[in-house]
Parts: sequence; C-alpha cells; structure tokens
Amino acid sequence: MTTKNSQRRKALQLMGAASVAALTVREARSGGSLLYGAAAAACKADVESTAGPYPNINPLERSDIRGNTAGNTAPKPGAPLTLRLRVLDLDNGCAPIPGAVVDIWSCDAKGLYASYSPFGTQGQDFCRGYQKTDANGQVEFLTLFPGSYSGRALHIHFAIQSAARNIRPNDDGRNLPSVFVAQLYFTAATADEVFRSFPLYQQGAPRTRNEADGIYASDGGSGYLVQVSKSGNAYTGVIDVGVRRSAIGMGTVQPDTPLSSGKAVAVNLGLRQTRLYSVQVPAGRSRLTFRLSGGSGDGDIYSRLATPPTTSSYERKSDGSSNAELITYNSPPAGKYYLLLSAYAAVSGASLVATVT
Repeated sequence: MTTKNSQRRKALQLMGAASVAALTVREARSGGSLLYGAAAAACKADVESTAGPYPNINPLERSDIRGNTAGNTAPKPGAPLTLRLRVLDLDNGCAPIPGAVVDIWSCDAKGLYASYSPFGTQGQDFCRGYQKTDANGQVEFLTLFPGSYSGRALHIHFAIQSAARNIRPNDDGRNLPSVFVAQLYFTAATADEVFRSFPLYQQGAPRTRNEADGIYASDGGSGYLVQVSKSGNAYTGVIDVGVRRSAIGMGTVQPDTPLSSGKAVAVNLGLRQTRLYSVQVPAGRSRLTFRLSGGSGDGDIYSRLATPPTTSSYERKSDGSSNAELITYNSPPAGKYYLLLSAYAAVSGASLVATVT
C-alpha cells in the first residue's frame, strides 16, 4: 500500500493534585516509597499564575535538564527529581493529550536560576527544557528538587502550549490566550526530607512555607502539589494537569460516532474533511479490523486505542490512493478504539465497517 503526504486558549482548567490512587499504584510498582501525598482531586476549575521574572530563554528540547548544554555539562549537585507530568483533555473525558509542549524551569539547589545576570549565570541553561507529551499525554524530566530563595516557597514553573516558544518575564497565564502557565509545589514534609538528606539545600535562603507565599495562596497552589516518592537518594514526582485543547492552541476534538461490529456505515466527505468514529473492544477478542471500501474519491484512515488520533499522531494508518483501506489489530487489548477518516480527495458512496472477532 503506497503512502502519500497528508496536509495537515482563555477557558482552561486544572486537574488538581493528581489522581492519587492511581499514582500510588504506579509508584508502588516502581519500588518507590510514597512520601506525604496530597489528597485526591477531580477535574476542577482553577487559576493560572505568573511565569515569574526568570522564564526560559531559547526553548531547549531535552529530558535531562540537571546540567548545562555547554561548558561544564556535568549535572549540578542536588537531589535528583524525576518529574512526570501528564496533560489531560477536559473536553474529552480527561483523555490524554499527545503532542503538547510542556516547558519547565526552576532554580538549582542553592536557589539560582540559569541565564540571568542577578545570579551571574548568563549563558547557562541548567534546570530548563521542554518535552512533547507522548501517546499517554505524559512528559518526563530528570531535574533537581528546587532550592530556596527569599520570599518564595519551593516551586517549579511550567507552561503547556502547542509549540515551543519564549515566554516573557512576569507574563501571567491568565493574560495569554494560547498557553497555560502555572507553578508546581511540594508539601512541607517532602521539603523537610529533602533538606535533611541533602545539606547543600541549607546554603540557600531560609525556606518560605507554602502558606506564607502570596502566589501560592492567591493562585491555587494547593491544587498543584506534586505527589512525591523516594527510592534511595532519588525522588520521583507525578502530577496530572487537565486543560482544554482549544485553550492551548491545539484545536478541539470532534465528537466520535460509535460503530457496531460488522455493521457498515455510509461515508460521504468533502475534500479535506474528517470524521471520527469509535468502537468498543471487549477483553479476549482475537482481532479488530477497520475497512474502508467502495465509492469514489480517496479516504485515508488512522487509528489509536484510548485517544483520538490525528493525521500526524496515530498508532496505525492506511493511506493508499483510493478508498481501499484496511487496518488490522491482532489480539487487541480491551478498550475504546478511535478511527479518524480523512478525505484526501472528496469521498462519495464509500462504506466503513469495524469488525471485532
């Protein structure tokens, strides 16, 4: 089957501290001990926050952000923190959003930010970087647990948007139409443990408690508490953030049309139009197929489990030069499968059928 080229914010909400039960299971499986978790929360309205005076300069795509990319590139000293942040779609039942750019920046163990003259760190880029969310809506960074500086609780800044770009100092997410800006925080018990285990942190300014931080208090900081676990001398932090795709410049997901196994539906689409379908696959099935056939034009099909695909982000595709398209899953895991049909050329009189056996 030949492949051809395809052409192809301010209402926004936050999922608070995370789905703690699920996160606890995840950390238990990884062998980590859970530290002082925040209470479970559901998707809810919340506020954004300021980017602060030291946002990222020249966005840098990387996962290990402990060191600089030039000069002395050794990881800076401090408590290693693996940060996992998952982006969920509030308009689609909190399904994962793949392909979103998550940018983070924070100070080092002594409270210094890279790239800014007040800290004498011009030309450095430690504790800065971005990643794109994977098919599960997740990014993972290896960074340092942030240190303390005067007047602020321990925090990590982050932004979610459709593409990497600079944010100006002190920009407020509430004033930016296509980017979400907020800050992650840590419980006092977690911070106490880190500062006790790594005396280096005590060289920074005296710690400001969350409740004494005006930004934490005014901008919903309690909804951004990271769930932290420890394994050896390293830490893992996890949090879910829910947004509307349209609010981060990623458009909207169209409603899906359910398909019944073995029952064909007629397809008529204009040039470049798309339509989203879905089918539920029970456990223990041996095969799932999606077949487009008949009629005139050129329809292409794209599929993915659990999350609606796009023409550039999918698990499987069939995009030949006619309406003769087929996608097959052998021994498919149980769940909801989505199929996106895209008309590369106008489609008329075609038939689409999903078959679960």
